[in-house]
Amino acid sequence: MKLENVFSGLSAVMLVMIFTACGPQIKKGESIQAGKGLVQRYWNVNNAALRGDTVILGNSSDRIVSKFKVRDFMLSVNLFTTQGADGTLAFHTGTGEDGEDTGYSVMINNSDYRQGSPEKTGSLTRIRNNYVRTVHDDKWFNLRLEVRGNHICTYVNDKIISEYRQPNNPARVEGLEGMILSDGRLVLKKTSNAGQILIGDIRIESFDTSMNMEIDTTFISDSTGEMLTLLNQLGFPVIDYHGHLKGGLTVAEICSHGRAMGYNYGIAPNCGLNFPVTNDSSLLAYYVEMADEPVFKAMQCEGREWITLFSPEVIARYDYIFTDAMTWTDHKGRRMRLWIPEETFVDQEQQFMEMLVGKIEAELSQEPVDVYVNPTYLPEIIAGDYDRLWTPERMDRVIKVLVENDVALEINARFRIPSLAFVKRAKAAGVKFTLGTNNAGNTDLGRLEYSLQVIRKAGITAEDMFFPRPSGDKKVLIKGLPAKITG
Repeated sequence: MKLENVFSGLSAVMLVMIFTACGPQIKKGESIQAGKGLVQRYWNVNNAALRGDTVILGNSSDRIVSKFKVRDFMLSVNLFTTQGADGTLAFHTGTGEDGEDTGYSVMINNSDYRQGSPEKTGSLTRIRNNYVRTVHDDKWFNLRLEVRGNHICTYVNDKIISEYRQPNNPARVEGLEGMILSDGRLVLKKTSNAGQILIGDIRIESFDTSMNMEIDTTFISDSTGEMLTLLNQLGFPVIDYHGHLKGGLTVAEICSHGRAMGYNYGIAPNCGLNFPVTNDSSLLAYYVEMADEPVFKAMQCEGREWITLFSPEVIARYDYIFTDAMTWTDHKGRRMRLWIPEETFVDQEQQFMEMLVGKIEAELSQEPVDVYVNPTYLPEIIAGDYDRLWTPERMDRVIKVLVENDVALEINARFRIPSLAFVKRAKAAGVKFTLGTNNAGNTDLGRLEYSLQVIRKAGITAEDMFFPRPSGDKKVLIKGLPAKITG
């Protein structure tokens, strides 16, 4: 979309104003419409352009700073980003004189995955990070921020994205000590030189009384909770890429769980022969149903026959696709589902293991999948001998095919696989990782406990983690689908 169309031919006027400490105050209970010809009354504009009532942030030094301070408030702003534009909405902060290293900030970034900042719009940066892209560039959208007592919420187009209740004594890593609620200014600023951020109508309401402190009854401050807090503050992308809407679980419930724990979700339908989604029509319908939800849209490819049921064009709509090696046909023509004892046949364990590794190699080298999930899973009859059967040679065969085909490895919290030894070997070889639960219903979401333990023990960093490919670089469009099933 051309910017000329956005402004309908309005000319640009550059304004450079000096920050001042004085200015209008917003009384508690008062609401102002700061974008309808009132931008300069309520905001200091620094190195930014004005076109009518629209402010344009083009360079990384461009910003607007409120002339007033707020404590408990609601801010609603209409924004428009172009390609490459990153920015932040900071609150409870200063103007430079009284410190911009205080308060919190909300990310503004609608770039595709693997482009620009990994944090996306609505992220409460370093506290409740959001990595899900809910808005695309070149479209107007609404960002809303609410602060009530110790409760912070961000919304994008009325969908809640991030939520946080600041405890009485919040733990902060070095450098983030000032990231606490107080009383301060609002700053909308550009943080990248590429692209532009357009600021349209702004509405602010100052709440009439300080809200009561809310006790967070969902976040547990144990070792897992401390790890989740630390990883968020370090900018580590904590994402459960393997969630399912099973057992009556709703999108709202799984998102609420993720916000409370401090991570994002990817949700996938089960797609394949004799599974709930079996063709393009049902696959597309599921995507449309989930399109506006603040979750990654994933596709779980079940059984080897899936490649015959769906088209590349529909598959490519999804953020990523994943598969496991739990459904395949053995050398006697028996189609097995390894999690069902009655459908699993282990005539001789070493022979079975060689078949299993061979199936994994065929799947990951020929099928255009992004993530290998439930990795190294063994059926119940031999699962107790995991460490003996998964020899270093077998591990390295799987790791080799992961690396050669750019497939990420899931660290699965439900089944507690793969082993720490496997993950360490994979990390040394350059494999990327995801975290995943594969919940069976609505009561086993957990908190990624095993995954977090392995991250710590294996020394996995943010650079080791997987992100979905951008829309024009989907594997299925580049690689295509195999001509025949792989197993």
